[in-house]
Amino acid sequence: MRIAIILSLLFFLQSCGNKKIETKNENGQVLEVFYVNKNGEKDGNYTAYFESGKIKEESKYSSGILTGKRTLYFETGKIEIEELYSEQGMLNGPYKLYYPNGTLKLEKTYVDNMIEGAIKVYYPSGKLKEEVSMSDNEENGPFTEFYENGKVHWKGTYRNGDNEYGVLYEYDSLGAPIKIMKCDTLAICRTVWKPGMPEINVDTIKI
Repeated sequence: MRIAIILSLLFFLQSCGNKKIETKNENGQVLEVFYVNKNGEKDGNYTAYFESGKIKEESKYSSGILTGKRTLYFETGKIEIEELYSEQGMLNGPYKLYYPNGTLKLEKTYVDNMIEGAIKVYYPSGKLKEEVSMSDNEENGPFTEFYENGKVHWKGTYRNGDNEYGVLYEYDSLGAPIKIMKCDTLAICRTVWKPGMPEINVDTIKI
């Protein structure tokens, strides 16, 4: 009787738990390990592997929905991407992309699958390369591009995407101004000042 009870309990636990699934290539190497619930939906930890056996991805599912932290790796073992998902499966929170050497390449923030705030892009050395304001999943607002020595290269404003609008400044790698441009609503820019020309008030110039 005691053995029957134990066997019944084991069967009950197995039927209530998630089923482990492994996918393999033709050589028998494991490429994925994950779990599915009684409805056949991914539910629980998910791990993907390179054919070398190194981890390629670590994430988690809840009733078929990708939730929580998702991490992608280079085959070297260094992190390539880190991102966060809400309980509804939408990108929500900080997103980070890395160079193969492990230094940060790009960072941004999602709110319900929409990029909000600033995107920052970095050189492989770790120095800031570009900072762009985002709104409604598009470039909207001030942007600055930098030389690797930290000096400003370009400075201006984007509107409704990668469209320069208003005053656009360009500098050389020592910080000296090269030219000033003014851009219209079609993102057509015209040079209004360069070295050797008289000083101007850019606010009074119309395109």
